[in-house]
Amino acid sequence: MRKTILFVAAVMISAAASAFPFFGKKSITGYIQIYGSEPHTFVGFVTDKGENYTLDVAHDAAFTIRDITEKQGHMLRLKGIVNRKELLGFETLKDGRFVISKFTVVE
Repeated sequence: MRKTILFVAAVMISAAASAFPFFGKKSITGYIQIYGSEPHTFVGFVTDKGENYTLDVAHDAAFTIRDITEKQGHMLRLKGIVNRKELLGFETLKDGRFVISKFTVVE
């Protein structure tokens, strides 16, 4: 019984450790895209690897989504997390929603 509990605990810890990189902070590079038609538009991001994300700004960020859309046409590096919980949500692109905590202009 004790060996079974230890085995199950080891499997759970290893599963949690292997899943960590998928849910941790991520850095992506690419360009801003505006989707939809006025007045119903939303901001997306196309990475240099071909990923498509809908953009959201973290609640504690020192900038707004408007600050980011003003950088359209420039290559940006975004840091944040991928929210895959809303993968099938309204105005969500194929790779999920990227919640931005920091951004810099690369080009």
